[in-house]
Amino acid sequence: MAKEAGRKGSRRIVHLSMPPKLKLFRPVNWYGGAMIEPVGEYVSHILRELGRLGLQVRDIERHDRPPNTKTVLSDLIGWLSGRPGEAFAKLFNWQTLDFAQVRSRLEKDRLARPRIEVSAHITKMNNLSVRWHPGGWKLTDFDWHRADHHYSNLITHRKWREPPDFHWFVGDEDPTFDSRPSNELMYIRGVGNLRPEPRESYGPYATYNADVVDSILICAVRSAYEGLIRQLEYSFEVDVVDAFDFVTQEEVDEADARPYRSSIRRVIAWSLEDAAELRARRERDAASERDKRDRAELANIPVSHGFSLEVLVTAVHRASSRKPTGPAPSGEHVNRNAAKNLRDAGFKVDAGDVRRIRQLIERYSPEILPEELRPASLAPPAAPLSPNNVVPLRGDDGR
Repeated sequence: MAKEAGRKGSRRIVHLSMPPKLKLFRPVNWYGGAMIEPVGEYVSHILRELGRLGLQVRDIERHDRPPNTKTVLSDLIGWLSGRPGEAFAKLFNWQTLDFAQVRSRLEKDRLARPRIEVSAHITKMNNLSVRWHPGGWKLTDFDWHRADHHYSNLITHRKWREPPDFHWFVGDEDPTFDSRPSNELMYIRGVGNLRPEPRESYGPYATYNADVVDSILICAVRSAYEGLIRQLEYSFEVDVVDAFDFVTQEEVDEADARPYRSSIRRVIAWSLEDAAELRARRERDAASERDKRDRAELANIPVSHGFSLEVLVTAVHRASSRKPTGPAPSGEHVNRNAAKNLRDAGFKVDAGDVRRIRQLIERYSPEILPEELRPASLAPPAAPLSPNNVVPLRGDDGR
């Protein structure tokens, strides 16, 4: 007979609370280049996922440690619905333009527009602040000796390498608990807290896959930032000071129930970089990748086309030979004739293939080309002219 609860020697039944079931947000595919989705698409995706999973916005945001909060989604929605604001009004206030300076630039370039800079940085409280300044601001220094400075006009406080297109600029105020700098175009709290790095374990009390949500949110923030810049470029010449850099990884959407699932490029890391340095690094990386592909393509010619490089060089040399009558064949005629000779020999090749292979050889293996087929930059230097501009003949003393 079971003992009653509460009496001496009785056994108390304890119901252990089970950890909540992890709800999986479906990730988004990051498209680089011209296929970047607008910010509204990312926000809509998160809202649809919240509805599908039975969650609310407050379930994926933290408000427990103000002001260091993580309210990226709420702030993005507020920013999308609250533009234009005071900062936009000051940016588009044409009374602050130096019309004489703009007119002088228009005389040289009829498409000239007022120049501005747009910068972004993560504050010490992990919030994103995007601001604008007159073009050339980042190259200025504080002018301690300027006599005509106005206490509130920051244009007069700086030494400019080139006159700005604005004669009046007020901004960069220190933020307070209820105000932001007047030149701040975007302010999103908690962006610095976003951690899209894949996690092996979410912990026993996790309710959703936070790394995937952070990945979607940082895509939305970058899209909002770059969309803002594109809008400003309709009216201004925009110098982008800072840019987002993403690291992506091919992943399979685990929440996709379809039998045949395709992989996606998910963002797994991000940073804010100097835009000029980032652009230069991307160009170097792209050039290095092209160089690697081109070298591999050249090495694979015997497999892809069935003939060696020496066979192609022989065909090109034969096709470029001058006939007894008529002019020397042009470059495209040489390519077509060489391709015809190779087809007659049983190879499947056209003039475009010959042109491409010749370009690769000239770039990476010019030493296998006869001297007359080598690029002009690699040709041996011409004999120097004598003082009387007559090229001396071999064996001639020049007199």
